[in-house]
Amino acid sequence: MQNSDKDIEIRCGECEAEPAETGFNEERLEYLDSYIKDLIGEGRIRSGSYCIKKNGKIIADKAMGTLACEWCGNTLFNPDTLFEIQSVGKIFTAFAILKLMEEKKLYPDQPVKEWIPEFNTGEFAKITIAHLLTHTSGICALEGVLPQDERRWWEHMDEKDPAGTWLQAVVDTGLHSHPGEKWIYSIVTYFILGEIISRASGIFAEEYIKEKIFIPCGMKDTHWRKDATRAQLERYNVANETDLAMVERCKSDGIKMMAAATYPTWKGIPETAGGQMSTCREMLQFGEMILRDGIYKDTTVIGKNALSLLWTPMTGPEVRNVSFGMNDPIIYGAGVPIYSASYDKEQELSEGTIYHEGAGTSVFLVDRKADMTAMFQTGFKHEFDWDARAVKGIASIIHSGL
Repeated sequence: MQNSDKDIEIRCGECEAEPAETGFNEERLEYLDSYIKDLIGEGRIRSGSYCIKKNGKIIADKAMGTLACEWCGNTLFNPDTLFEIQSVGKIFTAFAILKLMEEKKLYPDQPVKEWIPEFNTGEFAKITIAHLLTHTSGICALEGVLPQDERRWWEHMDEKDPAGTWLQAVVDTGLHSHPGEKWIYSIVTYFILGEIISRASGIFAEEYIKEKIFIPCGMKDTHWRKDATRAQLERYNVANETDLAMVERCKSDGIKMMAAATYPTWKGIPETAGGQMSTCREMLQFGEMILRDGIYKDTTVIGKNALSLLWTPMTGPEVRNVSFGMNDPIIYGAGVPIYSASYDKEQELSEGTIYHEGAGTSVFLVDRKADMTAMFQTGFKHEFDWDARAVKGIASIIHSGL
């Protein structure tokens, strides 16, 4: 049975200002609430939540909908419910690369072969760090992105020794296209960036990200599942079939089963393609740092020159997005799309907004012109669902309040 709008309760976190105080149209937030309720009522999504920070102040922090089952005495999705941000986490990996560039340990056009000797062959020798950041390396696409040229790099890897064989497995899989030629969405390229982070910094990439991003930005709740405390596990979202299977295993093996990664992982391969757990509100601490030229509160996290590569186009007009059957132009910065109304007809954002989408779905936005950062999640009932209304639609409505 579908829910009516009246059946769906909105739960709110603490705000720091009224929308009107920051020049944001509060009526658009009322419409957004109704819009999300409709999506839940129609069965398109199980839950919806969002947090918006404008002019340095939280003006909305709302959640509605339910978990897929009762979990630790709770059935509701709340503002402090921890959910998997999936590929939104790639922006942390990109940021870590920018930090290492600032430390002069890397540079954008540096050949990857200088860090990964396996790449010193054929077309792989032409791949640069910038190609990895912008999904233009030609390296193995995410499954389903190029169904006409499906490749599974892990099938070339020795499962008994993933750490020692995975990079050669990527090379043995070959390229979809010449480096710099096409935009093809890839996960393994961000594993490779993680390996570069580890080698350049001297510590594991995940630790570097914690030390250089999470800690200075005060992101105490953002973590990989393997690092979760019991209190955090009890606040996890239960959204889809994978989560329900975890809950079922918890009945016999304990709550620790919720700490199992849902993202593809192998021992010895960096978990730097996404998959972290966070909340909408805490993600805005990272967004606020970006808006303040790399400073969070009184802590300089990164210099503004290195940070500026996030919104500096790193792909030329000749590069087209050929993922999922498309053939569209795209503007990509260091790890994030840069919105342009000329190229993107599916949503209406402010020109130059940087953003990233994660499956499941979650979206992170930073609009420097409007001094706004936002994060939202729309929990699909089935983990491989996708609905433009719940993704592009919500992003557009948020921007309509400016």
